[in-house]
Amino acid sequence: VGNIYMRALFAATTAGFAAALVLRSWLRRTILLRRIPDSVELEGCGVVAVSTQSCGSNTLVTLDWSKVFGTLPFKIPFCSAVLTEDGTIYVSGSIGLAPPYSGGPPSIVPGGPKPEMLRTMQIVEACLKACGADVQDITMAHCYLVDNTKERFGEMNAAYLEFFGTRPLPARITVGCSALALGSCVEVDVIAKA
Repeated sequence: VGNIYMRALFAATTAGFAAALVLRSWLRRTILLRRIPDSVELEGCGVVAVSTQSCGSNTLVTLDWSKVFGTLPFKIPFCSAVLTEDGTIYVSGSIGLAPPYSGGPPSIVPGGPKPEMLRTMQIVEACLKACGADVQDITMAHCYLVDNTKERFGEMNAAYLEFFGTRPLPARITVGCSALALGSCVEVDVIAKA
């Protein structure tokens, strides 16, 4: 009888622990999803709608690309960011897109690495806000720079530091590359924790 009692107690404890884990996961996901706004503000684009889609335990978060890119003849093949169950956010690679103008094709802000980095970080910030987070939640940034010379790196880095201001800087890597989408010279993706 004592052995049966111990087995029953162990089974009840294990089931209670499993239920607590499921409840904790559900509560965390519910809290994270409540932080996702219906829209965010993006300089030059105005109010940009935010949409979400569940994919397993992840939430795919997408800005209204037509407000960011303008009208495209094809579907953008990625979401703005993925919000995981534990609050980790993966923001897709972003480039320094100029605010769209009526009927024009997507374009990059003129002026090279400095203005592109500033605009890119504005878009990254909008993506983070769409996930209920902000720039101070970034833990790692991956920067890609076309023709990574000392001068171009200096321009990109100056804009990066200007954008962050007095906020703490996250970990970062910068990689030189030969080309990026739409002829941009800077692309950034980030990992953050909400």
